[in-house]
Order: sequence, then structure tokens, then C-alpha cells
Amino acid sequence: MERRYSQRKPAMVHVYASFSGRNAKRFKTMNLSAHGILIKTGKRHARPGAIATLIFVIRHDNIIRLHRRKATVAHVTNTTTGMMLHHQANSKIA
Repeated sequence: MERRYSQRKPAMVHVYASFSGRNAKRFKTMNLSAHGILIKTGKRHARPGAIATLIFVIRHDNIIRLHRRKATVAHVTNTTTGMMLHHQANSKIA
């Protein structure tokens, strides 16, 4: 049974993830969707239900942008971690 809210798309983006207040480490995404992310961790870094802080590194030509999000760990294997992204309210920048 499919439980995802939106379709996953293959993506190779660098993301820094910090689990449970530990130092952030750099990972590569395997796929992304509007509501979730799967990253290649190489080993277990967190348990399901843990809150992660994510920083996406988006490069476009010579411009690098950082995009921060919170996520909840949904599932963990020996090589990957799947997370559900938290809803982020639109904010206006003055």
C-alpha cells in the first residue's frame, strides 16, 4: 500500500543533516518529493520518530543557496534514511 503524499523524483542534491542535536554531516539525496526525502547515509544515524534539521545546498551557476527544513525520520535501513518534511509556512522577507 502506497502511503506517500506526493510522487518521488530521483535527485542528487547535497544536504547537511543533523539528528538529535548532533553535528551536521553531509549526505547525498537519492530522491525527493514535496513531502519527503530519502538520503544515502551508509549507516544508521537516527531512529524513526527523531527530528532532523536539514540544510539543502542548491547551486545555480555561480550562486549557492541554502534551504533549511525540519523533518521527522520515517524509516531507516543500513544504507538509507527516509524522512517526512515538516510543513513550512510562507514567510515574507522585508
